[in-house]
Amino acid sequence: MKENALGIGLRSELLEALCIQPAREDIDFLEIAPENWMGIGGRKRDQLDILADKYPLIAHGLSLSIADTVPLNVGFIRDVCSFLNDYGISIYSDHLSMCRDSSGYLYDLLPVPRRKENIEYLTGRICQVQDIVGRQLVLENISYYHRYEDQMPEAEFLAAIAEQSGCGLLLDINNVYVNSRNHLEDAVAMVRCLPSNAIVYYHVAGHLELEDGSLLDTHGTKVGEEVVRLGHEVWGWHGPRPLLLERDNQVPSLDELIREVGDVQKSIAAGDRYACSI
Repeated sequence: MKENALGIGLRSELLEALCIQPAREDIDFLEIAPENWMGIGGRKRDQLDILADKYPLIAHGLSLSIADTVPLNVGFIRDVCSFLNDYGISIYSDHLSMCRDSSGYLYDLLPVPRRKENIEYLTGRICQVQDIVGRQLVLENISYYHRYEDQMPEAEFLAAIAEQSGCGLLLDINNVYVNSRNHLEDAVAMVRCLPSNAIVYYHVAGHLELEDGSLLDTHGTKVGEEVVRLGHEVWGWHGPRPLLLERDNQVPSLDELIREVGDVQKSIAAGDRYACSI
């Protein structure tokens, strides 16, 4: 995939338009959550087959829960591997987080305590996943609203995990900005401490500012100007990567969504002012 490729997340609201149109020249790939497609047949599977013939697919998982203390769900990971193989998907990403406990799935992404003693544990689990799927696992930095005491800086923690496990990084620029505002951290310093050679692709998304001034990562608004400015810093420091716009609710039309990700990338690359309303 070219380094300046543009992509959007595949949502049900976009399926029909994407299927009936010829392959568009203004997007280069689609990102899908494998959990939403594995084991599904009928019309929805037929639609995925149509789209897989038109566009490269990236898999972005939701429930790997790489950082929990429950044994990895090996059966699930093998099913993911089969799905990736069936569709020729080379990039498999998920979140550096936990979303399970001994009672089951929590349906939320919780942060892992960033402590040195956890790096070896995470490295072992990441390597196990990579052995099963036969691919590099790409892990995303999450937005988090709880902080543990006595933690390593996030960038240092991510860099150590990437170096020791060989995993890739999915740099979510919006998450970096949201965390920097909520926890009074330096977003530019954070991204500059990440290893460029580990970053596989970028995410951008919108967020919501609450009455108390804190930010909530919603994926339900346009990308904010501050996120685009941070993206320009990222682009200048780490270079171009495939860029994916996430929009999970209040999804606009396909044309509007593709126009937005194109405008965001142009502004990130050039450092121009990006006009939008949140």
